[in-house]
Amino acid sequence: MGGGARNSSIELLRIIAMFMILAHHFIVHNGYDVLKLPLGPERIFFQLVMAGGGKVGVVILFSISAWFLLDKEQTIKSNLKRVWIMERELLVLGVILVTFYLVFDRADLSMKLMVKSVMPLSMGVWWYATAYAIFLMLLPFLSKGLKALGREYHLALAATVLAIWGLTSIIPGMMGINDGFFGFIYLFILISAYKWYMEPFTTRQVWLMIGTGLGFFLLYTCASIALSLLGHDMGIFITGDWRLPVIMIGFGMFLLFDRVTFHNRTINRIAQSAFAVYLITDYAASEKLLWARLLNLQNLYQQPLAILRILGILLAIYAACTLLDFIRQALFAVTIDRRRGHWFDLLCSKAAKHMHNHSSID
Repeated sequence: MGGGARNSSIELLRIIAMFMILAHHFIVHNGYDVLKLPLGPERIFFQLVMAGGGKVGVVILFSISAWFLLDKEQTIKSNLKRVWIMERELLVLGVILVTFYLVFDRADLSMKLMVKSVMPLSMGVWWYATAYAIFLMLLPFLSKGLKALGREYHLALAATVLAIWGLTSIIPGMMGINDGFFGFIYLFILISAYKWYMEPFTTRQVWLMIGTGLGFFLLYTCASIALSLLGHDMGIFITGDWRLPVIMIGFGMFLLFDRVTFHNRTINRIAQSAFAVYLITDYAASEKLLWARLLNLQNLYQQPLAILRILGILLAIYAACTLLDFIRQALFAVTIDRRRGHWFDLLCSKAAKHMHNHSSID
């Protein structure tokens, strides 16, 4: 896809979603527990907007991927090739990160992490990457199966999963989805049902969906504040993984941005590195270095304009990771990427030949 082909509106949303995820990691992986902060506007902002926003960001990122995967014919080979290229990029990045931490910050690098970084997908160094790779490997079968269901059964399936995981996700103590891969399947069933069979929502309906989701967020925030005042400091339940309001806001935001089309080279370039920002900052050693040591909430929250300062620092981290990835891309372009997936294609043609020879012997 060339620079002009991608809708910059969606690419801008990708950048926003990744920034939301970065802000989420700052809170949830911080060396200082946000619940120990005194109850006040800052803490509520950290919990609701920053910690809660990250889950919405994950829904947005997956919605973007799923929406465009639904346009293309999914073959077993094309998806394995995608996973192959991803594994290769993660492996190279893993080696770079291990090297960096060995040289500059050995204290935060465990032996276990070094070993894991050699097989990042199967060892689950990054949960999103691993869950997404499994999803891609099963996608050809999944989309064929869903297509085969036909309209009536597919919509019934969507209604069923919404009843099982949607309605129960609003009530504390009931089963939720904690697994990334299952979350992807769940969302994919819903998004494909909407894209294939439903009358597109009007812009008003989309805003209503987002508004309802935000209404739930505020309701549960009030509950969380009330519990805090009674001496029970708790997170905001509704902002958890794959909860229905999180999906409503995330998918709603995607639909809004999908309605606008414009082209901007710079936005598209920056968006290309969005995933790298996640990979660099959510590496276990980086988590310790960034969130536990350098940017500990305990030191930051008492400063004047704490929220603005923190958001500024996070923007700077985002920019730095993007620049690092630009360097990585430039290096890849002259080395590994000259023939992207070439080894994979060679292996495939070898395997195909081998199978062909065997069948002709029989």
